[in-house]
Amino acid sequence: MYKLTEHSIIKDGMSIPKDPANRHYQEFVKDVKEQGLSIVEGEDVIEPDYVALRSAEYPDLTTQLDMQYWDSINGTTTWKDAVDAVKAKYPKTITGGTTVAKLPQWVEDLA
Repeated sequence: MYKLTEHSIIKDGMSIPKDPANRHYQEFVKDVKEQGLSIVEGEDVIEPDYVALRSAEYPDLTTQLDMQYWDSINGTTTWKDAVDAVKAKYPKTITGGTTVAKLPQWVEDLA
């Protein structure tokens, strides 16, 4: 079984570069032609959970403190509105996870 990564192909813990001059790559091509695409698994796609998504989108803490200060002076809800918008965009039901990507066209073309 072969596993694709962004820059190489993994088999039995060995990283095989996507280089037609490499003998292990040539073996990969031969195996795919003989055994089909079922011996190749796509890249892992890591989907972030709501905590990571929210953390990346919240304003930085200095900005949040400034918003809170001006909200207290002006009687506004700028900070609360900004935080609520991020929470609504990324609800706690987003649990993240890992999926396997579809095989790229260059691999399908080998078969």
